[in-house]
Amino acid sequence: MTGRTDKISRSRVAEAPFPPELWAEAVYSRRSIPATLAAGQPAPGRTATELDPLRPLGPGIPLASPPLHLAPSPDAPTDVSDPAVLAALLHYSYGLLQHDLTPGGWPLHRAVASARCRYPSELTLITPTGAFRYDPLHHQLALLPASMRGSHTAELGAPRFIVITSRFAGTARLYGDYAPRLCAQEAGMLLGSVHLVAASLGLRTRAGRDLESLNDLCAPWSASTGEHPMGYLELEGSMKPGSTAAEGPRHPSGRTWPPGDLASVLRSRHSGAAIFDPEPAPVTGELIADLETALDTVPFGDFSCHLLVQRSSDLAPGHYVHNDGRLGQVGAGDPLALLERIGQTEGRVSMNFRSTACVAYLAVRRGSAVARYGADAFRRLHLTAGAAAHQICVVAARHGLSARIHNGYEAATAERLLGLVPGEETVVFQLAIGAARPSASFRLPVMF
Repeated sequence: MTGRTDKISRSRVAEAPFPPELWAEAVYSRRSIPATLAAGQPAPGRTATELDPLRPLGPGIPLASPPLHLAPSPDAPTDVSDPAVLAALLHYSYGLLQHDLTPGGWPLHRAVASARCRYPSELTLITPTGAFRYDPLHHQLALLPASMRGSHTAELGAPRFIVITSRFAGTARLYGDYAPRLCAQEAGMLLGSVHLVAASLGLRTRAGRDLESLNDLCAPWSASTGEHPMGYLELEGSMKPGSTAAEGPRHPSGRTWPPGDLASVLRSRHSGAAIFDPEPAPVTGELIADLETALDTVPFGDFSCHLLVQRSSDLAPGHYVHNDGRLGQVGAGDPLALLERIGQTEGRVSMNFRSTACVAYLAVRRGSAVARYGADAFRRLHLTAGAAAHQICVVAARHGLSARIHNGYEAATAERLLGLVPGEETVVFQLAIGAARPSASFRLPVMF
């Protein structure tokens, strides 16, 4: 398995991008990860140019400069056909927000975390005239010619859906057959990102996982681009003038989500240095309150969040589970031993859990989903957990911390030690939260 680092079988991916064996190989086994990753190098024969995840799309439709703040109009309903609203939605959902000036580093970072900054996901607007792809490098839209309906002009029209697709090939050059899992994880985070930013702008969206509807939206153009449909959001209109999603879930403390300063939070979000070894700083009660409220805004509810807290200014160390909008304690005591047992891969602990403030595990109901959806359960459940994972990353950023998504854990051990339902529940995300130490890289915000 480790030698297959240059591609995923095109026939297998085209017919079944998430075959049932991915649960065993990509979630329960480490054998799918190629040995080339140990040195951080691409697969043999691949150059840096070929691996560039930024794919300029050529001439397109320029977008308005994105605003520095995210807020709906206080006087009129928010309209996604408004150039300023559309620019803000796309830029803060998946645009370029940070520029790394360090030689040899990853130069550009987007609003969503991505494995090795490969960014396999694509964001496409579906309008009455055709499909328009977002080009974050130039902050513009490009018409996908195969999607044109009737008119031969590139008129945008009013967006009705936002579709998320994935290009497995770029990620597979580094990760081999492990790429489908990483692509599914990022697609879920991107879906959660669009949902969050839309809510902050006062837009109502309905996130969708239905495969038939998704394929219908992508049918006119996906075959010509070699992409795999992953998820979609229907743009349903605006909330009442002057409102935001913050008028939705409200914690007993009075906290709401998303925060009013979401734009600045997204610009500051990062996953820490290449080796995540945070300062031993605690999480606060305010972060926990935000986490409780934010998880209630996730578009899909079929997941659970297990939080192993080591350092907190307001909570006792222990095991907490998010349920009915609150985190309730199910186990007391220092969870370090649990963390290091769950986080052992290939006989060693995969990261320094001793310096993290807490670690979140997102679990999904795999058994019932596979029984109902078959192989498509993999895509659906990673969309669910990915949307929740992005919320956790944003919550951490709001409080000056980093949330590092790290797949170095043993799923079977996690199920046993976290008390999950045997044969039914599965952990698909591990997020370590801590105060990132200063690194050698120097980043600047990206401004258009």
